[in-house]
Amino acid sequence: MPSFKFVQQFLEPFKPTGRRRGSKKGAGSNPDDLPASKAKNLHHFVRGTWQHGYAQAWTKVRKVYFPYNLKGSHWVAIELDFVRHTATVYDSYIDYTKRSKLVTLLHPICDTLARVLFDMHFYDDSEVEEVKQKGLTMSMYTPFSVCSIADVPQQRDG
Repeated sequence: MPSFKFVQQFLEPFKPTGRRRGSKKGAGSNPDDLPASKAKNLHHFVRGTWQHGYAQAWTKVRKVYFPYNLKGSHWVAIELDFVRHTATVYDSYIDYTKRSKLVTLLHPICDTLARVLFDMHFYDDSEVEEVKQKGLTMSMYTPFSVCSIADVPQQRDG
C-alpha cells in the first residue's frame, strides 16, 4: 500500500481551473498540464514497471484502492473501479468534507487520471475482459464519476 502515495504525488500539480465569472464551462484540465516526467512516472506506475518493483500492473485488475489526502489534512480511501468507471470515496469523517466539494477535491483522480489512462490506451491493454469491454463502449475520454459510501464507520473524535 505505501506505493500508492505516489499516485497523488504524480497528480499533485493539478488544480481545477476555476470558473470565470459568467462562464458556463466547468472546471477542466488540459492534458498538456501534466509535465512529461510526471506522465512518464505515472505510466510506469500504472503498468507495474515502477522502479521500486512493488507495484502491480493496473491492467491485471478491475479495481485499485489507495489513500488520498483531501485539503492537505484529511485522508480518505479511494476505490477506482475501471468497469463502473467510478472513483468511490470511503471517508471515516464525513463531516469534514461536504459531498458537494468532493468532485472538486477529487478532480486530479476523476479527470486527469482518467485522461492519462485513456491516452495511454489502458482499456485496450487491460488483461481483464470486463475492463477491456468497458473500453470498447468509451469512444472518447470520460472522467470517472464520484461516488461516496454512506455506511462507512465514522470517527467520533475527529
